[in-house]
Amino acid sequence: MRNLFKGYYKPSEEEFGSLWANAVFVFDTNVLLNLYRYQSSTRDSLLTVIERLTDRVWIPYHVGLEFQRNRLTVIAEQHKRYTEVQNIVANSISGMQSQLENLQLKKRHSHINPDQLIENIEKVKSGFISELKALEEKSISVTSDDEIREKIDSLFDGKVGSPPVGQEEIDELFKEADTRYKNAIPPGFEDSVKDEKSRGEFAYGGITYKRKYGDLIVWKQIIKQAENESLKDVIFITDDNKSDWWWKIDSNGKKTIGVRPELTDELTREAGVERFYVYTTDNFLSYANEYLDAEVTDETIEEVREVTVANQNLRKDFLNSVFFTGPAEEAVLAWLSHSFPNVKVNHQGFPDFISYEGGRNYGFIVKPAQDLRSVISAIHAAEIDFVLEDTLHELVIFIVVLNEEEISIILEKIHEDAYQTREKIKLIIGRVEVDEGLDIGFRFIPRGEIRLNDKAHRGDDFLELSKLAEKRNNILRKYE
Repeated sequence: MRNLFKGYYKPSEEEFGSLWANAVFVFDTNVLLNLYRYQSSTRDSLLTVIERLTDRVWIPYHVGLEFQRNRLTVIAEQHKRYTEVQNIVANSISGMQSQLENLQLKKRHSHINPDQLIENIEKVKSGFISELKALEEKSISVTSDDEIREKIDSLFDGKVGSPPVGQEEIDELFKEADTRYKNAIPPGFEDSVKDEKSRGEFAYGGITYKRKYGDLIVWKQIIKQAENESLKDVIFITDDNKSDWWWKIDSNGKKTIGVRPELTDELTREAGVERFYVYTTDNFLSYANEYLDAEVTDETIEEVREVTVANQNLRKDFLNSVFFTGPAEEAVLAWLSHSFPNVKVNHQGFPDFISYEGGRNYGFIVKPAQDLRSVISAIHAAEIDFVLEDTLHELVIFIVVLNEEEISIILEKIHEDAYQTREKIKLIIGRVEVDEGLDIGFRFIPRGEIRLNDKAHRGDDFLELSKLAEKRNNILRKYE
């Protein structure tokens, strides 16, 4: 069993020992870019560990290319923090001064005089701002020398994979990627909705790349290197937390079991690798203490973890702030385009998107929903519009949620209730995720499908519009 289904088994203690003693350590782009986000002591600790492995480190060509493309964006992002902190301090003190002045204490209270407090705070503020500006001047900017890149250049000198031979090689990979993504074969299928009209393509070295295939390009280059060098042990370090890299299970919350079994299987089949494992950077440093006697402090490991989580939360916060506008529709439209090549935005209103396929009209609407009541409202509003339209072969309602936990609750409740009405209405529930890359983008991930199909009202036996409206209102009151 174990040899046949290796991907489903965690390496033994003995295998972990062999891995760390012999493996080539492959680093993802995000690991290198995060070096700009760490405190200098944390950055130096990670670089020291990599340096100890200098004969056994390697990066795919595409990792190097993505690092070079995105380096200045990360540096600029870090520089913005100085201005943001300065503004927060200044605005906080100004706000306090304004509120104290509004109290008119000198006129209305004989004992309280805030002047000394304000004066002391102003001194502290001035000292803090001066220190902040001095730190900003010393830090790496988009136009300054970059000692971090210089260190990376040194560590990976001669340890970067070869570029693609030409455009034909990449185009063939893109064809394979389309098939893989349609069948949810990892890695990268969760990137399939990266907006191709907005920075979706870029060119370098005479080759045009598509951003959404970045993970798969990296993975294929790892396989090629392992095959060419007859590698038996490979460790990949990445701070990408998407489920097309990691095997995640719902068990009283989302639990990460390890690397996706399909990836271990593919690397074994295609390149003959015997032992393979994936670490996040914080776990890599933690196990480096065990296997390399690296002596990385707990504080360093915690900061690495916090930076990774902060980047993930930043993207989640961004998604929450704009969830009810374009991103959900953008993600669904990109996902639809794989099955409906003719799908386009409907500028007439209902439905959101239309497609003419095989002599039939299909309609699609997108309803972001954060609770069960809004889901039910969306379904019945769609029913009413469908009756009015009456020109579609099928209407698909996409209910888009933010949290995985909401999906099972919604699906279960929809199955329980007897308000499904129409054979030609299909409901697809899924979630939208923020693209983990530097360019903010969105992906739709389907998690359940229902055909709304009330036995009393099949086919063309449509409910009257007034009855539909009455039924919808009764159901909504149920959840108030």
